[in-house]
Amino acid sequence: MTGNPPLIDTNVLVYLFDADAPEKRRISMDLVSACLRSEKCYSVSVQNLAEFSVVVTEKVENPMPTEDVKRFITSIQEFDGWNVVGYGSKTILSAHDIRNRHHIHFWDALLVATMIEYGIETIITEDAHLRRVPGITVSNPYR
Repeated sequence: MTGNPPLIDTNVLVYLFDADAPEKRRISMDLVSACLRSEKCYSVSVQNLAEFSVVVTEKVENPMPTEDVKRFITSIQEFDGWNVVGYGSKTILSAHDIRNRHHIHFWDALLVATMIEYGIETIITEDAHLRRVPGITVSNPYR
């Protein structure tokens, strides 16, 4: 792996807007603010952005307006401090192997496969089960 910036997981992005979890919201804001001040760079997968979109518009008590979601994603896409990564059909095939080998959910395996493809070694998340995958470091900012 080449050591590209750590990947910010979907839960960190969602907590930015979660008034019901003030401590996690503050921590998430601190992480993203460091990026906006050009003190840190982070990676984010298009998968994270899609999951974020679904959660904040469909799975919360007070959904975000679509225009706000689009504005947030555009700000990530256009800011140099964010390394936005995608995936293709080969990544999906790798994800199936990772899922079977490490017994994790397919969507998590797809995220890991994307990380491996882009040389991203660390994921910032509260999802500890990703520790099952050798070569991936899980950093939980909420501990």
